[in-house]
Amino acid sequence: MNFAIRKAEKKDAPRLRELLETIAQLHHEGRPDIYASGAKYEIRDIEKKIKNKEERILVAVDENDFVLGYTMSKVSEVKSDGILLPYKKMYIDDVCVDEHYRKHGIGRALMEATKQEAVREGCHIADLNVWAFNENAVRFYESCGMKRQRIYMEYVLD
Repeated sequence: MNFAIRKAEKKDAPRLRELLETIAQLHHEGRPDIYASGAKYEIRDIEKKIKNKEERILVAVDENDFVLGYTMSKVSEVKSDGILLPYKKMYIDDVCVDEHYRKHGIGRALMEATKQEAVREGCHIADLNVWAFNENAVRFYESCGMKRQRIYMEYVLD
């Protein structure tokens, strides 16, 4: 399958919202005790993110410029707090490839392009978090070369 990676444009916002709904549904099904269904961003919010200089939205598009998948990330500075050293990082907030286009290298290409954006920005790390119930995503991120940084634990109390 032929595709290209580019920065998101305003015209991509409705399609990005569609894909965000699929992520929201996955989270709702995996943790209905804490996630409602529905996308976390509206089209106007996505358009603002596209314009924001600290945020990066990369899209994979086919030969007709149809968005197949995306990554959303944000560059930030981590301040020293006495024990942590200061560093610059890119937090990868969302990754999604339309289920009809998976297993074609799109996700891997998006992750590599996002990693290269982090390098260009002078980031020390690029990180993300993933829910334990999303085992496919955990395996995918590990196959892209990501390592487990920490593990969050919880008690569900009611």
